[in-house]
Amino acid sequence: MAFCIKKNNAMILILSMHGDLSTDLVIDWLRRYNHSFLRLDLTTFLDKSATFSLFPPALSIDEQAIDIHEIQAVWYRRTGAFSESQYFKKHQESLLPQTVRQLYLEYETLTEGFATLFHDRYWLNHPQKASVNKLEVLNIAQQCDLPVPKTYVVNTQSQLATLSKNHPLICKSIYEPDFLDVADKSYMMYTAELTPEVIQSFPQRFYPSLVQQKIDKAYELRIFYLEGQFYPMAIFSQQTTQTQLDFRQYNRNNPNRNVPYHLPQKLTAKLQLLMQRLDLNCGSIDIIKGMDDQYYFLEVNPVGQFGMTSKPCNYDLYQLIAQHLITKDSLYEKAPY
Repeated sequence: MAFCIKKNNAMILILSMHGDLSTDLVIDWLRRYNHSFLRLDLTTFLDKSATFSLFPPALSIDEQAIDIHEIQAVWYRRTGAFSESQYFKKHQESLLPQTVRQLYLEYETLTEGFATLFHDRYWLNHPQKASVNKLEVLNIAQQCDLPVPKTYVVNTQSQLATLSKNHPLICKSIYEPDFLDVADKSYMMYTAELTPEVIQSFPQRFYPSLVQQKIDKAYELRIFYLEGQFYPMAIFSQQTTQTQLDFRQYNRNNPNRNVPYHLPQKLTAKLQLLMQRLDLNCGSIDIIKGMDDQYYFLEVNPVGQFGMTSKPCNYDLYQLIAQHLITKDSLYEKAPY
């Protein structure tokens, strides 16, 4: 927990895991503006002395009472997972798998319940909206008249082989990709191309997988969205073979060129509609500009990284987020006791 309390009777609550750099940099600006904040990782309820009450609403961390009535704005960045808590690491070997599952669900419910303490405050992102269903989002994007690559969920080699005759294919995770920690190394999930040779190497039946038409790219767009405003960046990922399929496979020796970008008005309107339909006031959007001059929507991550967009384009997003939170914290009517 980190906090800074001033005498302005307004305080921003930041729900963020320890070590998140984006949070650190926004907090630097809050300190610069001399505005009160409380940074809290919800694993605190597993690893420290922490109590909250629903009736009346109250919060105490390490025996220190927090006046939650002073909190008018909440930023849900991302909090630590149950498996990252010290509690889990200490007890995992002695717990049955069913017990781990139960405790995980208890922690998720605790997170949702804690959010209800601030149901009438301003939220920049919300725990219930922190993770979206990729398949549902693609469906809604198409309803908003956004071009989307042909998308399939496949579980047999024969289905893949049939689809590959119509157009080139790629595969990606259905859920948000995660790091796989093995021994002292971490491995990232990347988008992969399904060539005939790769398809042939698969077993006849496998776990259901997300497969999409491979789009011939001109370049890619990463767009940060904040309350109706778009901050787009073009990524010239096709300049080097290593990043052509997935720009996250960074070429450190020959980095992609990243520049500010002006979105066409029609695309902006469609994306605005999509974010409204998804009930998101913040997020990072990925789009491909195809060689056919079409803009293809890929996905949106409500709590995605935005530092990679801020610095190359001089958007000063950390400062903008701090200013936005201060404005909302100051304007929202103080909650009654």
